Amino acid sequence: MKKTTLKPELSLKQIAAYEKAYDATPANVIAEHATGRNGIFNAAYSTEVESQINGAFSIEVKDTGSITNQKSSGRCWMFSGLNVIRSIAMRKMHVKNLELSQSYLMFFDKLEKSNFELEAALANLDEADNSRTMDYIFMIGGHQDGGYWHFFTDLVKKYGVCPKSCQIETAATSASTEMDFVLQQLLSRDVCQLRAGHREGKSVQELRALKDDMLSEIYRVLTICIGKPVKEFTYEYEENNPDSKEKKSAKKDESKFRRITMTPKEFFDTYVGEDLDQYVSLVNWPIRGYEMHRTYTTRLTQNVVGAPTATSLNVTLPEMKAAIIASLKGKDLVWFACDVSAYLLRTGGLLDTKLIDVDSLFSTKINFDKGDRLMSHASQCNHAMTLTGVNLDEKGQPNRWKIENSWGEKAGLDGFFVMTDRWFDEFVYEAVVKREYLPAELAEAAKAKPIELDPWAPVNVD
Repeated sequence: MKKTTLKPELSLKQIAAYEKAYDATPANVIAEHATGRNGIFNAAYSTEVESQINGAFSIEVKDTGSITNQKSSGRCWMFSGLNVIRSIAMRKMHVKNLELSQSYLMFFDKLEKSNFELEAALANLDEADNSRTMDYIFMIGGHQDGGYWHFFTDLVKKYGVCPKSCQIETAATSASTEMDFVLQQLLSRDVCQLRAGHREGKSVQELRALKDDMLSEIYRVLTICIGKPVKEFTYEYEENNPDSKEKKSAKKDESKFRRITMTPKEFFDTYVGEDLDQYVSLVNWPIRGYEMHRTYTTRLTQNVVGAPTATSLNVTLPEMKAAIIASLKGKDLVWFACDVSAYLLRTGGLLDTKLIDVDSLFSTKINFDKGDRLMSHASQCNHAMTLTGVNLDEKGQPNRWKIENSWGEKAGLDGFFVMTDRWFDEFVYEAVVKREYLPAELAEAAKAKPIELDPWAPVNVD
């Protein structure tokens, strides 16, 4: 392999030339003033483009419940997942609003992630301290809030769900930085102790006994921060417009009081009842070396030990959009993941590639190939939200999408965002739909044995 020789250092003469070129364009000074006062995205904001983006949708799931708020935590994937399944429960319960407990799932997510990190450490005791695998293992434990669609489904299948009022938010769940700091210190110490025990010649049985004590300590910390996860609960609510078969004389605006007592698993089975294994992760990864219509999985990307391997099917944008539209027509919301940092102002509630004209502000051409952006880590999935609607033009093609976010009602348009189809093309990377909304050939392709990726690959299977 040919060795690359670095050129001489940056000279003062070069810097002077750059300054001269900058000063030769008066518009640079105006851009400098605008940016210094308002920030890049506000200075580059185009009111002309904003006025062209309509907020009406030809296909829309309207009964989605109130806007949720993940606050200062990285649980978007969990909030979006719960928003998808609560809409199903709302229809079955005949209620206009229902919020499911995010703190209940957060407890088990952090406990399971902690167990996974310790198990991964035990499975890699002979790895070098500074290997990429060990670097990654130190990153994946319960101190991480983030997650993926299959993290959500693995938790729900194992633990069920419950209404939010039955396990409320705490200071630690709403602002998780302090809890995550404690968990990271404990887990990093634990992994180091397991590796030290291995070097000292301790048996696997001894190390597993030590690991069990470590998990007990993690459980104690989580319980102090979040509270004991509910085992059985009683929930009382008013059913709107009870089933006419049950109450034939009911008037349209009457409600009926309900009281239910059950476990979180029973609640999911009774009021959601979805086979979560029937949901398929579709990804759009136009990266060199990644084939379309092939399934992929990622090593060491899991929270629940023993859960099935998660896979994603790489598809074209038209195929992904067709599946989403079919889902919305079927009144099923869609979990999706994107790069929300691209061209977004929270207050405006709009996602569009031309809305924030960075190129005009800086006299650049900042946008480049989607696959190259992923490959170079210039863009990545960093937020999950819920698609609730789409607008089709006169040719039946989508031109904008309605999004339910989890940043509270003050963000966007009362908590909702509008995404143009051109933004979708560039920055949406994954969408999850039921298998029934896929054409037969894609449904079959999704069952194929996946290609395994390293966890530090440009993209991770969600």
